[in-house]
Amino acid sequence: METEEEQHMTTLLCMGFPDAVAIRKALRLAKNDINEAVALLTNESPGLGYGYEPMESGPAPGPSGDGESSGRTGTGGFDPPPAYHDVVESERSNDENGNCSGSSMEFPTTNLYELENRVFTDHWSIPYKREESLGKCLIAATCLAKHGLADADENCKQFMDRCMHEAFKKLLTSSAVHKWGTEIHEGIYNMLMLLVELVAERVKRDPIPVGVMGVLTIAFNPDNEYHFKNRMKTCQRNWSEVFGEEAMFAVSPSNSYQKEPHGWLVDLVNRFGEMGGFTAIQAKLNTQEIEIGCVSALVQPLSVCAEYLNSSLVQPMLDPVIHKMITYVQNLEEKDLKDKRLVSIPELLSAIKLLCMRFQTTLVTVVDDLRLDTLLRMLKTPHFSTKMNSLKEVTKLIEESTVSKTVKNAIDTDRLLDWLVENSVLSIALEGNIDQAQYCDRIKGIIELLGSKLSLDELSKIWMIQAGQSSTVIENIHTIMAAAAVKFNLDQLSHLFVLIQKSWEVESDRVRQKLLSLIGRIGREARSEATTGKVLEVLWELAHLPTLPTSLVQQASEEHLAILTDAYAVKETVKRCYIIKCIEDIKKTQTEEEGKTSDIQSSFLTGSWGKKKAKENSLAKSSQQGSPQAVWVVPALRQLHEITRSFIKQTYQKQDKVHTHTHTHTHTHTHTHLP
Repeated sequence: METEEEQHMTTLLCMGFPDAVAIRKALRLAKNDINEAVALLTNESPGLGYGYEPMESGPAPGPSGDGESSGRTGTGGFDPPPAYHDVVESERSNDENGNCSGSSMEFPTTNLYELENRVFTDHWSIPYKREESLGKCLIAATCLAKHGLADADENCKQFMDRCMHEAFKKLLTSSAVHKWGTEIHEGIYNMLMLLVELVAERVKRDPIPVGVMGVLTIAFNPDNEYHFKNRMKTCQRNWSEVFGEEAMFAVSPSNSYQKEPHGWLVDLVNRFGEMGGFTAIQAKLNTQEIEIGCVSALVQPLSVCAEYLNSSLVQPMLDPVIHKMITYVQNLEEKDLKDKRLVSIPELLSAIKLLCMRFQTTLVTVVDDLRLDTLLRMLKTPHFSTKMNSLKEVTKLIEESTVSKTVKNAIDTDRLLDWLVENSVLSIALEGNIDQAQYCDRIKGIIELLGSKLSLDELSKIWMIQAGQSSTVIENIHTIMAAAAVKFNLDQLSHLFVLIQKSWEVESDRVRQKLLSLIGRIGREARSEATTGKVLEVLWELAHLPTLPTSLVQQASEEHLAILTDAYAVKETVKRCYIIKCIEDIKKTQTEEEGKTSDIQSSFLTGSWGKKKAKENSLAKSSQQGSPQAVWVVPALRQLHEITRSFIKQTYQKQDKVHTHTHTHTHTHTHTHLP
């Protein structure tokens, strides 16, 4: 009999993940949780590329995540790292100026371990001086790269692939950047210069350093927190004297020079060119057998800073690549799309668009069309990993088009909506693995954007997917619906309640519990009074069905109360209305005519909530047989108490505000008349 791990292995292989070794590693890191393993295999969660867990340590001097620049006492119970002078005495492979010593080129392992302790912790504190751990590791890695030994040294490779990326990510993109002083920012500038020198040396060698180029992309991004903070800085060198007036690799854009010269960024790009980085990238791009992922890695750093590149010098280098990549993607066949090496195509096209916006403006629309067409083709493949990557990119495009902060290469929201509707992207996506939580999260993003544009037929199709499915699928569909309902118009919402009602009539009590949870979630997340009002009506009517078990009566009343006690979403008049209804319920006698109770059953939509199910169940099994009002008395009392308490609390809050305002006004009035 197969073990659970073997079963998960088989499942993931059937889903289209081809690498058994990677699957085992993902399952091990995910502790045999298949959903977590899927996240690792589709790059939803970081960590699959690393063979060990991050180390933790107490904080130490250096830029910190709390915006501090000095040492402080740790609170996590870890021993602090050793002092710098204790650590660096044993490291003699580089001299103080960072020059390679000919006799020995050992990577400073102790510095690496100390740096990891400082970087991989919640209370991180990263050294920024040349003679400290980050500086020494960068200098040593550059020395090894010059001799083609950087990847051969295990510790150096570990630094470049893992620690370096995390260190610069925190130094450049953390919100704490804005709290640091001038000394720290200048120290980070020096670290960036060392990084640029390392990348320039490493990119000259094979294989192409994909991870290292990713760090350079962060460093060259003018929109990161560090460059935004220092956007007013001017260049520290006169690059026209170095290259000549027309031969500089980067210049401040003429339209922003007076206000935001971004001089430090211009320094970094020109230093990269001075070290031969641009020449090395051009040579690699001209290689015949270069893989698509490597092309993407090479052009990413240049694309993010394209507006600062000197077009007369850089455009002749990049134009052939732009045309070559567009043609390559256009000619991809269906069988090619399942190749895991092509996962970087969306990222490549995103970079190509940024380059086109700077150098080939007429091709911008062509690239956008190609981006959308490629994603649609990927979504139509039967391979889970390819579909997942497509959905992930679609979600990214949606986020970029709707966020308040402008994303330079975002596709217009209206155009994205038209594409989603015209190509029935949602219907295609729903044919995939609905039982996977990550997959459904991506679909939820599409539905949220579509909102009122979602047709009633598509709404019905989504709802019907859960028929006969597992509890996981039902919950995933309900999550999707709850997210979408926030933006539904009245017709869509009414249609959804009709669908819920039809399910209610035929489903078991277990599924009815889930339906009540869904209705309650829609009410709590609603943004309009009309939606909230309808949900309250439905829950009230369901709680009064004569054949409903006590557990469901209680759940319906709890969902109803959770919505009603929200002081901001529900008006006082609505609360008063339900207070009166509770009192009326309590007053009703147990001998009330059965005809009157049947009136309660009528739905505000079709007048048939629970009728079909009532016929199927014998009255003997009904928990409310003979005395439906008696069963409702206790919930009504509880409901009355909680609503009243919420109502009184809200009233007192309003009175407090009035008294505070009056007191302040009186005090101010008196104060102004003091002699």
